[in-house]
Amino acid sequence: MTILDTLPPLRTHGALKVSHTPLDDLGLYRQLLRDTPATGRCPVLLSAHALASVSGRADPAAASAEVARRDPGAVLAERYPIGCIYHPSCLAPFGGTFPGLARPAPGLELLAPAEIVEAAVEEADGRGDHLLGVVAVCRPADVPAAVGWLGTAGAWDDVAALSAVLRSWEDRFGAVLVRMGHACLELAVAAPPWERSECVAIAAEHYAFCDDTYRGNPGTLRDYANLLRGNTRWSFWWD
Repeated sequence: MTILDTLPPLRTHGALKVSHTPLDDLGLYRQLLRDTPATGRCPVLLSAHALASVSGRADPAAASAEVARRDPGAVLAERYPIGCIYHPSCLAPFGGTFPGLARPAPGLELLAPAEIVEAAVEEADGRGDHLLGVVAVCRPADVPAAVGWLGTAGAWDDVAALSAVLRSWEDRFGAVLVRMGHACLELAVAAPPWERSECVAIAAEHYAFCDDTYRGNPGTLRDYANLLRGNTRWSFWWD
């Protein structure tokens, strides 16, 4: 018997299998996430109205293959703004040139996979009622692409590219997609940046990834970087 044999009743919504009632056992989420590389079934918590942003796509394997073809650095560089209309120096210290991907967190290689899972469980704990979603992919980053998530209000027309960036953050910072909503994504970051230069570089990545989130933190990239230092939760929302 595997963890998949002990799941509560699930209904089908496109590529998602969704619980009928809110998840009340984070131990189930923990075990599902821990076993994802072996089972090829990944959990995600679904907040209110999340299913309204899920398309009818039902081919997760093809979606994951498409994600692998995207270059996250090129994706973010293409999306990086060349200027600001609401704050003349908001891109300081980089200006209109994307600085490239930030270096991987130096402590990530010291973390065991179980510690990354626990960081995700800690983020999931105490955050309200959520349905459990299960998707046939081998890593959390692929979930938005696999289910055809449409929650960016048109900001992303290529959800495979979005998932490619999430993959890169998984690989460099142990950032795990925990929660998916109607127009938001929340990640648990097991190895967040601490050095100022790394935080500023990540701030630029966040701005390219989700302009709406950055606008909620007025100031420059340097100011936004201060909010990211040691922060174990990355949240993005689209209006």
